[in-house]
Amino acid sequence: MERWGDNEPPHLTSMSESEIKKKFQLLKKDASGNHNLLKSRSCECCIKTQKRGTPFGIEFWYEGGEEWSSIHQRGAEAEEGCAGCGWYDFEAWRDALNQKLAESAQDV
Repeated sequence: MERWGDNEPPHLTSMSESEIKKKFQLLKKDASGNHNLLKSRSCECCIKTQKRGTPFGIEFWYEGGEEWSSIHQRGAEAEEGCAGCGWYDFEAWRDALNQKLAESAQDV
């Protein structure tokens, strides 16, 4: 969302379950930390350095690599550069990482 700027559309109560899941990613806040804040700080760092985040220090991207790859730095089009980062879609990131680990275990 850091890259989207001020043009974010309103959140309607009529959103479908799939629209809500695509739009929002709630992360935990507990005694061990505020993961939404970690995500926000990682995105801020990505904007400054053009290096995508590494959730919990894990250097894995399910699309692309460490370098920010979008030609669009701000606005809705910038979202294309977020795909692949764990902070963008933690569920997809986790599933892809687990799949890669399972494939690596089969190769051993």
